Amino acid sequence: MRRTQIADAARAVVVKCGSEHVTVRVIAREIGVSEGALYRHFKSKHDILSLMVERVEEDLVKDIEERSVGGGAPLEVLESSLRNHVSAIQQRRGVSFQVVAEIISLGDKRLSKQASQALDAYTSRIRTILLLGAKAGQIRASVDADTAAILIAATLQGLVSRWALSGYAFDLEQEFDSVWSILRTAVASEGNHES
Repeated sequence: MRRTQIADAARAVVVKCGSEHVTVRVIAREIGVSEGALYRHFKSKHDILSLMVERVEEDLVKDIEERSVGGGAPLEVLESSLRNHVSAIQQRRGVSFQVVAEIISLGDKRLSKQASQALDAYTSRIRTILLLGAKAGQIRASVDADTAAILIAATLQGLVSRWALSGYAFDLEQEFDSVWSILRTAVASEGNHES
């Protein structure tokens, strides 16, 4: 049994039952193994949540980096990355944000720091794309890349939170289109406002 299999099972539990039900016992049942088998890989629920944060960070950051390396105009890379993240979040019922919420509720300083660093890494990649966009003339030079990156990440997190709290009552991807239109207009240079 691999750690990734356990992380995937924990993600499935979050989708089915909510993050508060992520326990070693429930995950073991999800995989079909004993709790003892899981304890060979993880000491506690905290360790499982830690792996889940690692996976969330890898998914988000890797996607932005791969799209950046693939070329393309920075503003389109950013839009494509964010749209892909929203699509993945919708498919997984907002697991990444539920994991972060569970970490906050636990009050564990080590996990909180890890989650904060993951969000900082994500925001940093957005900032880098905005800076590249400014160099390419797609982003207005007057836009503060640090503040804009925080605004974009926070807007995405707020949108996902509203969607989850509504019981997934609206199409997240459609709502993102409206939000992105406003964000794009706020940062794009003249002539780069249209998607």
